[in-house]
Amino acid sequence: MHEEDSESGLKRVISYARVSTGAQAASGLGIEAQHQAVRTAAAARGWQIVARCTDDAVSATIEPSRRPQLSIALARLDAGEADLLVAVRLDRFVRSMRDVLRLVDHAQTGGWELVCLDMADNSHTPAGTFMRMVVGAFTEMERALISERTSAALAAARSQGRRLGRPSRQSQEAKNLAVTLLADGYSLRKIAAALTESGITTATGKTTWTHSSVQGLLRTAQFDIEAEASAARYAAEQRNR
Repeated sequence: MHEEDSESGLKRVISYARVSTGAQAASGLGIEAQHQAVRTAAAARGWQIVARCTDDAVSATIEPSRRPQLSIALARLDAGEADLLVAVRLDRFVRSMRDVLRLVDHAQTGGWELVCLDMADNSHTPAGTFMRMVVGAFTEMERALISERTSAALAAARSQGRRLGRPSRQSQEAKNLAVTLLADGYSLRKIAAALTESGITTATGKTTWTHSSVQGLLRTAQFDIEAEASAARYAAEQRNR
């Protein structure tokens, strides 16, 4: 990374360039050509280039955080030493949408901006608005897919009779007594009184049961019953295959 002269009061820029092969350099995508394009944009927009970094012979398939020079630039941006990370094209930074999302999220978390000159990525241009819309759409889709996978996993676990949530600390004796009394028509307050009189302690070790603690006990017992029923159905399905 090479330092360049700076002046105070301007948006500070780190210019980034990358080439993966010698052929790119010959085709006009050379390192100096990329940095010159950033210098031209900086002069036009009133930016101050404080440093430039170059990854030579580095593939775009390598994650940004693992590239020798880009990782240094990211650390400096996170440290507040610059405001913008600028490259001539998005593919100088990343090639996959997953890496785009990661890099944009990194910038938002770090409080700096990612700028690609080919997309004019800022809030004052249609291209910049489009870029944010695309990234936002993919972020929302990723969240939806995660939620869908989680729901499917939970449904599969329930169908196999797995009890979800934290392990129950209620004693089986307490659950059996409460379920029996409820079936006999006892109210929650009468069940609480019976449990207190029996000397069975609550999950937290209290000797006095309340209306709400009995509710929690019965809810736990119901979860156990549902899990046992699901396990029985799952076992029967496996035997009949």
